[in-house]
Amino acid sequence: MARGTTLIRMLANLRSQTRLSQTAAHNDGDRDRQVEMLQQEQERLWEDFSWPHLRVERYIDLAEGQRYYAMPDDLDISRIERIEVRHDSVYYLTPFGIDAPQYAAYDSDLDSRSWPVQRVKITEDEQLEVWPIPEQDFDSESLDGRLKIVGIKNLAPLVADTDVSTLDGNLIVAFVAADMLAAKGAKDAQLKLDKAQALYTRLKGNLMPRRIYRMFGGATPAPCSDERPRINIYRPPAV
Repeated sequence: MARGTTLIRMLANLRSQTRLSQTAAHNDGDRDRQVEMLQQEQERLWEDFSWPHLRVERYIDLAEGQRYYAMPDDLDISRIERIEVRHDSVYYLTPFGIDAPQYAAYDSDLDSRSWPVQRVKITEDEQLEVWPIPEQDFDSESLDGRLKIVGIKNLAPLVADTDVSTLDGNLIVAFVAADMLAAKGAKDAQLKLDKAQALYTRLKGNLMPRRIYRMFGGATPAPCSDERPRINIYRPPAV
């Protein structure tokens, strides 16, 4: 994949594919629009697929008596896939949602505390609330009391000429070029779009789980970078 393509290179590629002049002076008045189109297309592609190379883990260490925590700056809360809590040296899935039944058991407004954390939710101001409020601190030796947040990383800025694409630069340019050609009524606009779709399908296909077929027997999934690990589920006493 052509990840990490500089913006200036993407602009040159875009102008070449749409038959625009490569002279900077001829594009000064249109550069902002071209950059905006590249930005929007990269965002669309980012939202459309959970790109494995953007799946990251971030950690929050719990503190005794602390109910709310700041979310990692480089993760979009809409792309959080799961949150786990480490307890007895194992990470357990922490369900989303803190409602009346939970507060009836441990009333956070009254500073009712317990251990380990059993649930989480995102507040209106995009903070992470944990429940129950921890009654002890994160243990730096066993790592118990650490939250692991798994999600899709935000896009890097694409503004200055030296900024680089987070996703495949060729793919981004291909879709934008198809849109620009279609807007001008170019005869090859559909051909450009078809090529962009084919590249997108191929790139995603390379990242999806494959199946290995044996002459005698069924298909066996092959390892893939997008496969998810088995998740332990912590089952606390009923509350």
